Formats: sequence, structure tokens, C-alpha cells
Amino acid sequence: MTSILYSHYNCPHSLKTAFFLSIKGVSFERVEIDLSTKQQKTPAYLAKNANGTTPAYEHDGGVLGDSLEIMRYIDEHTDTPKLFPTDPQKFAEVLAWIKRANEDFWDVSHHLYWQLLDPPQEGTDWDEVKRLKNKGIQLLSELESILSTQPYIIGDLSTADIVIAPWVYGYKRFDLPENPEDFPHVRAWLDKLTNQPAFTDNYQVKGVPFLSS
Repeated sequence: MTSILYSHYNCPHSLKTAFFLSIKGVSFERVEIDLSTKQQKTPAYLAKNANGTTPAYEHDGGVLGDSLEIMRYIDEHTDTPKLFPTDPQKFAEVLAWIKRANEDFWDVSHHLYWQLLDPPQEGTDWDEVKRLKNKGIQLLSELESILSTQPYIIGDLSTADIVIAPWVYGYKRFDLPENPEDFPHVRAWLDKLTNQPAFTDNYQVKGVPFLSS
């Protein structure tokens, strides 16, 4: 039975999951969920994923409805590369970076989008933009320090890299950072990840339409 990834072409959570699956060598069919029409809240999709979110992964008659759950399942049931470390300390580090991806890195990207690319009716809050960009620079500076001494976030390639990279890649939409040359190790790390087919073949790719009726 073909595995199915229910995703949205512009959803970073969908992208990181597809990126993860491709690095693991897992083939899948991509089905597009139209978030603009709230297709994720239709009875047909909720029957697949009660969370009403993307992505969801259908495999062997079951559906996993959370990106972390999907990645953990795939890593446990496939061979190398193992992207969740077996070492307890390294494993805890990966989980901490996943939490930061879902909080800090998301905060910068999500709110800059709504301030700069689709601003509110009352106009852009430039003080908020400054706050968010300063926060983004702090995050990139932290990554720069880490990556100046090792090739990946926890040393070896792991889920930490896969969940952080899509957010950092998307920062360029906001001219963040304004001076990329200030972050040479981040640039090298990001290029290494995002220039490979596992990323490019999944970036902003739409699946076949989901039939909700």
C-alpha cells in the first residue's frame, strides 16, 4: 500500500516532514490540503486527522497526525540514516531544538509574514517588525556560534537540522539577515541541506487534490 502524506505546499511543517521522509528514502504520494479554504476542517479530512492540521501521514491503514509523531515513527521503522540519536543526552538536545523550532523560529517567521507579506488592515507595526528581526538575528547568531565548531546542530545530521532549516530558509523572504555574509557557517550549513534533492524536490510542491466530498 502506498504511503500518503497529506500536506500543504506552503506549510513549513509539511515541508520538514517531506524533507525527513526523503532523507530516509521513504517514498510517498503527496495529497494537497487547501488551507485557504479550510479543507483541513472538513469532515472528510477530520476523519483522517482529528487534529485538523497538516501534515498527516497514512501508512498501513493508520494515520499519524503530528509531524514529530510521523518522524519518530519513520525513524524507528527504517534503517540509516538514524535521525533521532540513541544517546539520551543527544536525544534530549534534538527534542529541545524541535521545541525551539515550533516556538522561537516559528514566532519570527509567522509574525513577520503577517506584518510584511500580508499586513493587517491597520498597517505594518514597524516596532514589532524590529523586535522580530532582532530575535531572528539572535537565533541566527546562536546557530552561527554552534556551526562554527561542528557541521550540524548537534554534531551529526539529525532531526534538529531538518526542523530548523525550513524556517531559516524562509527568513530570506523578510531580508533576514540583511547581511548574510555575517553568518558564513549558517549559510554553508543551509546550502548543504537545501541544495539536495530531498529538499528541492519537496519545496513548495503541491500534491494531488484532496477530495473532501
